[in-house]
Amino acid sequence: MSLSIPRQAVYYVKKVSEGRNVSNVQVVSPCEKQGQTFVTAFEPLSSNVTVHNSLEQLSTIRNADVLIFNNALSKIVNNADLLTDFLKNATNASAIGGIVIIREDLKNVADKRQVARLTDYFDVFRTNDSDGNNTGLDLYTVDQIENSTYVEQNFLDFIFVFRKKVFAPSTDATVTFRDFLDKTQYTSTGIDAYEWMFGVNFISPGGYNENLKIIKRFGDLKPGQTMLDIGVGIGGGARQVADEFGVHVHGIDLSSNMLAIALERLHEQKDSRVKYSITDALVYQFEENSFDYVFSRDCIQHIPDTEKLFSRIYKTLKPGGKVLITMYGKGYGEQSDKFKTYVAQRAYFLKNLKEIGEIAEKTGFINIETENMTPRFKEILLEERSHLEQNEEEFLSKFQARERDSLKSGWTDKLGYIEKDNHNWNFFLAQKPFPK
Repeated sequence: MSLSIPRQAVYYVKKVSEGRNVSNVQVVSPCEKQGQTFVTAFEPLSSNVTVHNSLEQLSTIRNADVLIFNNALSKIVNNADLLTDFLKNATNASAIGGIVIIREDLKNVADKRQVARLTDYFDVFRTNDSDGNNTGLDLYTVDQIENSTYVEQNFLDFIFVFRKKVFAPSTDATVTFRDFLDKTQYTSTGIDAYEWMFGVNFISPGGYNENLKIIKRFGDLKPGQTMLDIGVGIGGGARQVADEFGVHVHGIDLSSNMLAIALERLHEQKDSRVKYSITDALVYQFEENSFDYVFSRDCIQHIPDTEKLFSRIYKTLKPGGKVLITMYGKGYGEQSDKFKTYVAQRAYFLKNLKEIGEIAEKTGFINIETENMTPRFKEILLEERSHLEQNEEEFLSKFQARERDSLKSGWTDKLGYIEKDNHNWNFFLAQKPFPK
């Protein structure tokens, strides 16, 4: 086993621990030789590393600062009851604030989108500890194993990173915002229907051609440059940029259902210029000054703190780097009750174009360009609704009438919101200045 794999785990420990003591490191690895590589990797942290070769030993572990599972779940990955038992034992084995890392190679499982199911299991699980606390695993990221991607062209080898946390008791139907997205707007069927409307590999207005037009507004993209794609969806835009311009793209999204599709297709296509993470843009700690470009298509309306997002984008851009965002926004007309309900149901946090420009300027961006693209949005909506109406038979051969009705009414409603200047489609482009 390459040492780069346990060292990737150590990298996340350093990111997430925030200076916390990590003296007690417990590793569960059925392959003892692989387990020992973690001992070597943790030497710089002066950690006490204990290696176990079976999940049966998990129940004996307590107060672990770091708990690592290295390909230890293969026998239980398809058994919901055993996964639940595992999660209870893993949560109880960790200290509050402790880091839990699960490395699991899923390339040989029958369901190539298994990562979505596992992310959901891990993310929503809660259990009461001995003190009565409602504890669970707070998601930091699900990333691909770098060594497997670049050396083996295996894009389905994952590292799940969590931190044990005490959560407030809740009776909500959706436990986390990721869970909300995957159980409402981005169900598997919903994603497929959206893709039918927007075009293969895309979940954004206008599909491939519109996305390419927007990407070209960055200017002269060069092979080997780097891009962060926030809200990458099912990955069409990331693979488009890599294929069209040779840019290396790190795509992130909080919807595990969407990224599971992107990852499956990436595994088929074997393009190591593209990698994905299931994570929150406001949580993931990107390296500063590391990207030439930051791009986001119609995603940031889901993000509550635009100022924090812009600050994080600013830090991760290289000096002279550019950010380009299209987003759903609010217009300047009096908002109808129906539009307010729509915004609340989608958990949107809408800004108007003036507010976006002010936040960008406050953040420190220069060469700021904003544009109201709503007229083009209206054209696209009309084109896509007409496409559905003219190809209804084909659509109904793949989906139910309720999906057809939902899309028709949804597109018609958006057109109505546009007419009242409630719903805008906004464009933003800016640059991080060079140091003086």
